[in-house]
Amino acid sequence: MKYIYDITKLQLGDIILTCNPTDEISNRVMKSTNSEFSHAMIYVGRSSCIGAENKVQARNLARILFDDVKNTCVLRIKDTFQTPDTITMAVSYARYVVGNPYSLYDALRLEKGITDFYTENTQICTRLVAKAFALSGLKIVDNVEMCTPQQLLESKYVNIYREFLRCANDFDLKFAESYDVTEDMVKATEKLFDSIKNIGNGKISSLSELTNYVINHKEVDKTVSELLEQSGYLDVINIEEERNKYNYDKNLFLDFYGENAYEAAIASLNDNLEGKSGYELEYNYLIYNFLNSGRDLHYLILMIDLYKRIIEQHERRIRVCHEVMIDPRS
Repeated sequence: MKYIYDITKLQLGDIILTCNPTDEISNRVMKSTNSEFSHAMIYVGRSSCIGAENKVQARNLARILFDDVKNTCVLRIKDTFQTPDTITMAVSYARYVVGNPYSLYDALRLEKGITDFYTENTQICTRLVAKAFALSGLKIVDNVEMCTPQQLLESKYVNIYREFLRCANDFDLKFAESYDVTEDMVKATEKLFDSIKNIGNGKISSLSELTNYVINHKEVDKTVSELLEQSGYLDVINIEEERNKYNYDKNLFLDFYGENAYEAAIASLNDNLEGKSGYELEYNYLIYNFLNSGRDLHYLILMIDLYKRIIEQHERRIRVCHEVMIDPRS
């Protein structure tokens, strides 16, 4: 039996703690830090959570299966400690630092109980979560920069929920095993940031920071645009479409999911509607900056085209979901 998160029970800003008892590193972290869990992430909506592993990156909860309900739990900030901006600012911070470097050095020091100093401008999973809320005005642990999963679990500012999982059905298993383009995106992002490490004094560590830097330093536009094209970042969506053709063809969708096609279409529809909405916000932000920067930044033209193509992909997937739900076979 496998278990998966019931997305309908999650709320923005929920902290998700996990462990993997069959993984050596996970077990080592739990033992050395006296923790029940080894990893922490923050839920940012659309079944997506952000955590620091090799880099700060997003993961799809619909692809994370658990062998035991004891291997994860949710921490939710208590209502009495929230301001209107607490969750919004924490989620915004998590999104903003996507792409930031991971500090293996700090992770190893934390395992050894060394918490009096840390590497600046880097992340570890617990730092990402604790810092997100600290910057929103809520310090949920004493040492924001170097804390353990157990300290997050024992924070007086959170309620603990252990009943947000459900049994994974055939559709869940099928989707979790389908091709995930995230790894290609991570590799392309790493290649991009390795290539621009000499730009901006090496302090640019997220796509948002890169965009803002190019806008404010037009002299690097040509160089950054060339590096962006060479990284493969702009081509990842083509890989996704090639590997997951069933998302773009009704009959292939039906063949892939079989008797679970209708349920899969509903789940995919909701995910793509929310995804399209999120990318439209990013697209509009880029358009705004393009119009206000003289309309001569090639970097912005490339990114606008990328987001336009991503939005169109979502629209095509939405259309297939409608076709499956309304007229399964024709």
